[in-house]
Amino acid sequence: MSAEPETMKAKPAEVVDEAAMAAALRRISGRIVLCGHEHPDGDAIGATFGLCHALRASGRDAVCWGVAPIPRMYSYLEEDALPGMNVPLEAFEPMPDDTIIVLDCGVEDRVYPPIRPWLSRCPVLCIDHHKSSTGLQGPFLLEPEAGSVSEVVYRVAKAAGLTITRSAAEGFWTGIITDTGRFMYAGASGDTLRAAAELRELGVRNDLIGERVFGKRPLKSLLLERRMFASLRVSEDGRVAMGGLRAEDYAAEQCTAEHSENFVDIVRTIDGCEIVAFVRQIKPGGPAHVSLRTTDAIDASAICVEWGGGGHARAAGATLNLSYEAAFEAVYERMRQAVAAIPAP
Repeated sequence: MSAEPETMKAKPAEVVDEAAMAAALRRISGRIVLCGHEHPDGDAIGATFGLCHALRASGRDAVCWGVAPIPRMYSYLEEDALPGMNVPLEAFEPMPDDTIIVLDCGVEDRVYPPIRPWLSRCPVLCIDHHKSSTGLQGPFLLEPEAGSVSEVVYRVAKAAGLTITRSAAEGFWTGIITDTGRFMYAGASGDTLRAAAELRELGVRNDLIGERVFGKRPLKSLLLERRMFASLRVSEDGRVAMGGLRAEDYAAEQCTAEHSENFVDIVRTIDGCEIVAFVRQIKPGGPAHVSLRTTDAIDASAICVEWGGGGHARAAGATLNLSYEAAFEAVYERMRQAVAAIPAP
């Protein structure tokens, strides 16, 4: 273990546009350390892998930190991974002359805890699209209207003159399709579709990726889904719905958080619901993680900010240091208050 470096004087977030972020990326001369948020999803993983491939293909020294192990559904991203590209949290330590680029996260509390101390010891760039983000220190690019951070990072990489290989394109494509629900959500704009078209022309294997991410599932994930349905609660007026999983549910089916990644979207399919949630406790005695989805009349991000989380207007999340039962009841009651404040459709 190397000696602890002195903490740098943190620079406040400097809001920049895509051109300025591309220029900042070009100015980096040393190693670039890429990371996303804690428990990275398809967008964070895709953006991190995509940018790392583009940097390496352009002759830059870059590594992904804290993204390993890759969930099974995104394992195709590792097939083209270069040696030493994806470093587990416990096997890597940056150096003070590294530059850290945080993707899909603009709030320090959402960065993996082992990475947080280094945010004040190294230069930091941050690119995000969550409306609740406040930025870290250094250049901060925030585009809350973008359907995914991968879309934004792709444009920045292109503006910086990086080489976008098929492997890089498939990382960006993964982030785009997962965060826009295969172009179904409101965030999928014309710019999103133009970026997707360019990525497809770079050789993205959209059929393989679609099958891996949205097609096949392990049997135990289906059995876990059955357990989630056993917890399903829907309000009498049909405007609120939520489901959840306890630590013992995961243990019984030998599952991890990966096997329930999109369960909130299953609850979301219930017709007539204006706000839905999925609450999960992965480890016995651990915190409860909340995923929230809403219709246009309710701001999901504002609710999750109350709990120390955040996200988008229609999709957000938070972590509650409560028991599973207490978290389930607290979230359900807060959702009932949210719909009570607006007229019924």
